[in-house]
Amino acid sequence: MFHSTAFHQLHSQGDGRFFEWADGEQVLATVHFTPTQDGCWRSPARGTFAGYAVAPGLALASLASFHDAVEQRLWALGARHIEILPAPMAHDPAALSNQVYLLRSRGFTVSQCDLNQSLEIDERPLSQRMSYGNRKRLAKCGREGLQCAALGLDALPEVYDTISANRSAKGHAMSMTLAQLQAMAQTFPNNLLLFACRDASAQMVAAAVCLRLDAETLYVFYWGDRPGHATLSPVVALAEAVHARATVLGMKRVDVGTSTMDADANHGLLQFKRGLGFTESLKLRMEKTS
Repeated sequence: MFHSTAFHQLHSQGDGRFFEWADGEQVLATVHFTPTQDGCWRSPARGTFAGYAVAPGLALASLASFHDAVEQRLWALGARHIEILPAPMAHDPAALSNQVYLLRSRGFTVSQCDLNQSLEIDERPLSQRMSYGNRKRLAKCGREGLQCAALGLDALPEVYDTISANRSAKGHAMSMTLAQLQAMAQTFPNNLLLFACRDASAQMVAAAVCLRLDAETLYVFYWGDRPGHATLSPVVALAEAVHARATVLGMKRVDVGTSTMDADANHGLLQFKRGLGFTESLKLRMEKTS
């Protein structure tokens, strides 16, 4: 999804460039860049990651030739600075390793290093992978009558309002407006998945916006509970519902995003996700200045 032309066009507003490396009709690698500010070209313009998407087994020499052509073109377009945010290591360790090696060999440096957390799906339900404390919280959610379910896209305004209230109570703004999310839903109706947890009175007490990035990865883009409901920990029940849906869809992993901002770690969030069964892998930002 993040590597697609449709995603690029949605956020580049016609200013970016989408590059392909092909052998005849077979596309072997792609990357897109968008000018953001002050001569900076970034991949992606919006979104948690993009960088190079490559066919399995593509030779490093071929990727290097593609990158060299792309970089030369970006400088010719007036770029003074290039930023690339590859997918987290857990998604494809070999792909990230090759990309980081190549970029460093071309003078790129790591400008940000984060811990991203994800979980590889196996035969176990999420409840069996949670900490003991979270299993107790999950059981309490059941006793209190909380029910979690997947929703249709028509529920996006209510879902957005629930998550926005959570972030506002913590002093954080939403990174996308409701209108922007609705535009994404219109462009990717099969990739945007909504979940909600309701109490016995049918009030939405927690919600999640997830993105089906590809056939393997379900990414939790936003989630949170309404202020005043944290004692019930409805996000624990929500996490179980998201994991169950990803399992039914035959996906390989659930990604719940970063718990750090470079050197500034949110230790509480990091431990919360660990307690749900998610583990860390590196997520990098690399950059180069002309």
